[in-house]
Amino acid sequence: MKFQKKTLDYTSNLSCNENLRPKKLALYILPVIAMISWGSAFANCTVGKPPVNQEMEYVDICDKENDCKKFSRLVMGTDHLIQANWVVDGQQEISDEELHAILDEAVKLGINTFDTSPIYVGNIEDKLGKWLDYKNSEIHEDGFYSTGSLNPDRNLYTISKGGFPLDLYYSQKLDSGSHSEELLTVLREQGLLGEKPTITDDGGIEVKNAPSGTYSSRLYGSEEQIKSRVSGELHHTANHLSNDITVYLMHRDDADFFKFDEIDRPQTPVNRILRALSAQEITDKVWQIGVSNWRTPRVNESLKLASENSDLLKPVLNSPYFSLFEMSERSIHAGGIQVFHKEMSSPEFQKGIKIMSYSPLGGFSILDKPEPRWKNAKASAKEKYDAGDPYWKNVFYSIFTEDNRQRYERVVQFTDDFNNEHCTIYTVDQMINAYALAHERADMLAVGPITIPQLRRTVASLGLSKMLTDDDLEYLYDGVVVQQ
Repeated sequence: MKFQKKTLDYTSNLSCNENLRPKKLALYILPVIAMISWGSAFANCTVGKPPVNQEMEYVDICDKENDCKKFSRLVMGTDHLIQANWVVDGQQEISDEELHAILDEAVKLGINTFDTSPIYVGNIEDKLGKWLDYKNSEIHEDGFYSTGSLNPDRNLYTISKGGFPLDLYYSQKLDSGSHSEELLTVLREQGLLGEKPTITDDGGIEVKNAPSGTYSSRLYGSEEQIKSRVSGELHHTANHLSNDITVYLMHRDDADFFKFDEIDRPQTPVNRILRALSAQEITDKVWQIGVSNWRTPRVNESLKLASENSDLLKPVLNSPYFSLFEMSERSIHAGGIQVFHKEMSSPEFQKGIKIMSYSPLGGFSILDKPEPRWKNAKASAKEKYDAGDPYWKNVFYSIFTEDNRQRYERVVQFTDDFNNEHCTIYTVDQMINAYALAHERADMLAVGPITIPQLRRTVASLGLSKMLTDDDLEYLYDGVVVQQ
């Protein structure tokens, strides 16, 4: 067998034959949806009463005065939660009632942290804010949770985002203020500014027919300009979330893009960005700040600068892409930054900040497709790519690589072998989530279930992650089998 069993403090309610009986098992839930596909995994097992799911884990995030909040290790992502046509063509956007049922279930399972953004699909940041206002009175009652020990703070936390580059495809104008000369040169060369640029009523510059994937940075320019642009974004988020923003992430670093390709130029100094973010106009509206999709040297520099200057807010959270399915040289979105298996296995990696990675399933769900799933998911992505969908134009080339196909086939076989060995019924999506959670530096994980069964399966991945060894992770990533 390719994997080693970890010694755990959980006992099993499964009865297996002598060849397959494990000493200890991690606790898991048994979603009804999985019962129809046990298959060969239970040829040698007798299934008894399923164990109770392992409870949610929590991570301390603290301010300078060491005032700490306990964030759930699984963070409920909301980007595609209500998006129509996300899983299959013709899928309808879910109703507010269905949305509330999913969010309620997340809290009942111990999730107390929600990741959102003003640019996410379906005005979800505003819908989340309304649900939070309605739910605040209930979350203090023990009876609201599956067990009374969940959500020890009896509070709900939000992570939202700013610092997005301005999307010129939608706005068709540069906003007022300065822009990098490198961006302006590209726009001129492509004929997007015209011979005599038109100045709009608000002082911006009209851009003609900017293609998708063309962006101008909000984090470029002077400290005052950065502060003004970020404050404008923050105003909308504060209204959506009733001025209750726990952590505010700069969701991109300073960069400009043309057709999703980053324009080569010097970046705004980290110190200038931190000074802008530490201004009272921003700190009055957020508890802490963080970064997302920043390269490691810039993350480490921000931590060093804040430790040397008490006037600067120290970023408490970094959110990069991390998945068994690595992005190719093409990111799944403009400015997406990923971290890698070897890095996330090292306790020294980005030391001093919590890491909340996103998109453990690769930015889409292969598991929602019929067999053969990889082939059908790739065909579906190619169809959307050919139709000109800007999201899938990136995902198709970013994710559907030969290395990722091999990883998918490995994780399918590994999951089947693992279930046979442990008399479990884990699904492939649970194994992929567990892979991300099992790494040394995986403090938190932003997940994107869109149904209650998916949500329950995802929470059950916590228990599975405790059963995976370093050798298992190595095998899933690169196929290396450790000889016993």
